[in-house]
Amino acid sequence: MSVYSQTMRPLFIISLFFISLFTYTHSLAQCTVDNSYTVAGIYPNPLPVGFAGQPYSEDITFVMPTDTSGATINNFEIVSIALPVGLSWVCNNAANGCNYNPQNNVYGCINVYGTPILAGVYEVEVSILVDVTASGANIDNIPVPFFITLEIQTPAIGNSGFNSNPQIGCLPLQVDFTNNNPGLLYYEWDFGNGVTTNDENPGIQTYTQSGSYPVQYSGYSNMDTLDNYTLTEVTILNVGENWLGEPWGWELLNGNNPDPYFQLLEDGNLIYQSNYEYNNDGPITWSVNINMDPAKQYKIKVMDADETAAQTNTAEITYGGDDNCGSHIMNFSSCSSCGAGSYSDVAYNIDYQQIFPVPSVQSLDTIVVGAAPGIPNIVYDSSAYTIATDSSQYILQWSIDSVFWTGHTDSVESIDQTGYYYVTAYSPLGCSSTSDSVFVIYCDTTLSFDIEIDAAENLYVPNLPQGYGVQWYLDGIEINGATTYDHQPDENGDYVAYVYDSLGCDFLTAPFVYYNDASIQELQSDWWCYPNPAQDQFVVMWPESVGFESLMLFNMDGRLMISIDVNTSPQVIDVSQLSNGMYILFGEGAKGMLKKRVVVRH
Repeated sequence: MSVYSQTMRPLFIISLFFISLFTYTHSLAQCTVDNSYTVAGIYPNPLPVGFAGQPYSEDITFVMPTDTSGATINNFEIVSIALPVGLSWVCNNAANGCNYNPQNNVYGCINVYGTPILAGVYEVEVSILVDVTASGANIDNIPVPFFITLEIQTPAIGNSGFNSNPQIGCLPLQVDFTNNNPGLLYYEWDFGNGVTTNDENPGIQTYTQSGSYPVQYSGYSNMDTLDNYTLTEVTILNVGENWLGEPWGWELLNGNNPDPYFQLLEDGNLIYQSNYEYNNDGPITWSVNINMDPAKQYKIKVMDADETAAQTNTAEITYGGDDNCGSHIMNFSSCSSCGAGSYSDVAYNIDYQQIFPVPSVQSLDTIVVGAAPGIPNIVYDSSAYTIATDSSQYILQWSIDSVFWTGHTDSVESIDQTGYYYVTAYSPLGCSSTSDSVFVIYCDTTLSFDIEIDAAENLYVPNLPQGYGVQWYLDGIEINGATTYDHQPDENGDYVAYVYDSLGCDFLTAPFVYYNDASIQELQSDWWCYPNPAQDQFVVMWPESVGFESLMLFNMDGRLMISIDVNTSPQVIDVSQLSNGMYILFGEGAKGMLKKRVVVRH
């Protein structure tokens, strides 16, 4: 196998190995190696996602191979890592220029740290120089660029920045905003209602219209505006020579063109080295992505890979180390053709971007403001004892006499008590409006009253509720002054009690037929009928001298209801099947036809 093949194969494998290198770490402190990893590789992998405006830090451990395919790896030098703006890196062997000899120690680490400023997906170029020994030949400073992907996302905005109280409410809504991050340099508030402020503590804001209002908050700990310069392209336009073949040797002796590459120096320190182009005197272009600090000086050095090319091409005559063909001090604007010493010209492109301050805290929340429903209308139907509203599209709650009427939430409700009724309508956000009240008199339809008579023959209304009044009537005519719950009748006839309350509810009892035998001059002492009034039966008694032979009971219409023949006293008359009312009992006997009034009341 040729020296070229033996050399390039391990370099290819080295490139593949490093294509997954580097991730994240802590500020300027050295990183810490994790010795639990033993297999060659980069840990962790892939790179964690970062967030714009938020600190990023990760320790990355790499385990280096010592050889590959017969080539011994003598040194890895990490030259540069083209990180997104705001991020930096440091290795744990910075004192030795981030050079690592895997023959002495296979472990190393990198710390990527800082606060990324711009969101995006970045292909981060890592520039490494590798020294190897293959087939007894030493090949130094072989550039091995590789790329890793680092995604910087816009942070998901929650609400760690402020508190709002209340967050939901009804017009007009006053919201008290409290800053959770005092002491920062600058604040931006946008309350979504047209009001903005830079106050640290904005206090109470008033919302006078319904709707959803996004509230945006930003807090800044740094207000510096960054001028970002990014080198994106370098071109070696040409490499010339004098009659002696300088700088790479007399053309007549080797018959070859130069093998150019370039180095980028920052304040004299190498931060990037390109790969070389074999036998090419230009133009040659390399795409790069290198952030430049305007406070530092940058130099492009054009080099001829004399030593390296000679190791891989037997036609190449080695004239010692790689040749410096010239250099160019860069300014911070692009150059289409700039001299780099006596033998070369270069061009380069620098992009400029002004990066404004990035908030250290961003928060977003929403204030929801609702409007009250229109004032409900209510209608009372006295005939059906119902009360109704036209606001059925809302959540409803009825009240009576300033107290919630528990369980009554329908648009139509049946009432069961007297009082002031009104309804409150609620929107889904809890905003409410209340109707006017309606005074409703409820007369309990289940109530009824009767007249009874006591042993002293006083008429009275039993179970009369407190506060109810009574007016007595006889045969449909009001009895003057008869307004108590009981009444002493002094005439026979139909008595009715008119019962009423203070609200106007009134009831009439059924007529009570009162009949007092002592008040009728119909030979009352000759025979007797009791009890009178009778419920289901009554007893008829007479002396032997009366000598009844038959008894007949007529209703007030003259219809015969009962007729029996009798020869002894007493007799029991069954009236359980007769209707309530007054009846005339006739007894026919030795003294002719005698009669009595009998009242039946079940």
